Amino acid sequence: MISQFVILSQHGDILLFKDYRGDVGKESPELFLQKIRDLSGGLAPPTFHHDGIHYIHVKHSSLCFMATTRSNVSPFMVIELINRVASLCKDYCGVLSEEAIRLNFPLVYEILDEVIDFGYPQGTSTDMLKAYMENSPVLVREGTTPGLFGAERRMVPSTAANKSIMGTAVSQGRKNEIFVDVLERLTVLISTSGSVLRADIDGIIQMKSFLVGIPEIKMGLSEDLTVGKEDKRGYHSHAHVDECSFHESVDLSEFGQSRVLTIHPPQGEFPLMKYQASGDLPSLLPFRLFPTVNDQDSSRDMELVLKLRCDVPSTSHAVNVMVRVPVPKATTSVSQQLSGPGQSVEFKAQEHLVVWSIKKFPGATELTARFKLAVANRTPSSRLELGPVSLNFELPMYICSRLQIRFLRLFDHEQSYVPYRWVRYVTHSDSYVIRI
Repeated sequence: MISQFVILSQHGDILLFKDYRGDVGKESPELFLQKIRDLSGGLAPPTFHHDGIHYIHVKHSSLCFMATTRSNVSPFMVIELINRVASLCKDYCGVLSEEAIRLNFPLVYEILDEVIDFGYPQGTSTDMLKAYMENSPVLVREGTTPGLFGAERRMVPSTAANKSIMGTAVSQGRKNEIFVDVLERLTVLISTSGSVLRADIDGIIQMKSFLVGIPEIKMGLSEDLTVGKEDKRGYHSHAHVDECSFHESVDLSEFGQSRVLTIHPPQGEFPLMKYQASGDLPSLLPFRLFPTVNDQDSSRDMELVLKLRCDVPSTSHAVNVMVRVPVPKATTSVSQQLSGPGQSVEFKAQEHLVVWSIKKFPGATELTARFKLAVANRTPSSRLELGPVSLNFELPMYICSRLQIRFLRLFDHEQSYVPYRWVRYVTHSDSYVIRI
């Protein structure tokens, strides 16, 4: 059982405080924040004990969801409850942000009343709770939307994240829609010679359902998809994953033969399929870097030339590309020469870092940046302080694993409607590092 449930902003403001049992003091949020600030770098473990109270917290987007208890409960159970409450808030408010919580305070408070009774978890089904919700959501039209797998992103590629389950039914006359996002996180390490030391993909097919009734959905994945140790002949031209798992609503009876999933989706957002792939990827890596360092000059200046090539097809592009280059600690200034518009460079002296930003990078093109580093008291070891280069980027409508959704069909004999179906592909850099 839990004693309190608290939602905090990224600045430590208390957005919502719910006391279920009265056995923990109301100063617990302040003590929790103070405990976090006392830790080095503010990196608090998800659960810790202080003065007879267990603090369990999870960060979602820019918000911190925290629960307290004096009981000897399973921390994994409480973490799962917190994650489920966060999902419910997103389903009913449309987007999980500080503004959404403030605008929908009565609705979120009502969700906590229904989900937790005197500290004991009750039903957490999005569809089941709709029958008991009396408050209508206030939709957030503008503002920063949480990015993929919890990262803050600048791009809002779809309106799906801003739609409320209740808002769709109330304000839009139960418009039937279903959103499917194929999202991949890419982890890559490239050596100084250009060889790939590591290439991993963490992927997820995320579904958000606004459908009426209980329809049956048929989703066809790539016919040439191979899983695990299956036949890999022609592997480099086919989609491949090392392992995968599916949501409980998925029927896999046709998956082995025809790569078709049968789904009875619940209301709200849920992970339909999670998968991982590593080793040789079926497609080219999205970026290649060709660095050149000139530190032979007797002056204190060091010249660095970066040629960055985007190897995605010409019909695709990357957005919000950020190239981070660690420079020697003795660097006093940086001058640059860029190959085109839509680019900028920032020298962060305190972090000894040069950041090259590219708003939009078309596929099958190459950009060049030339940096001149003024290094005080340059020594032969200054070269060793240069790099490695790390890249952050997003690739809309591009997937490195080549996993594709062939079709998305809906069957419901009791309802006569044609739902709106939206499918999106996005690749997001998790860790893309190139040694120079």
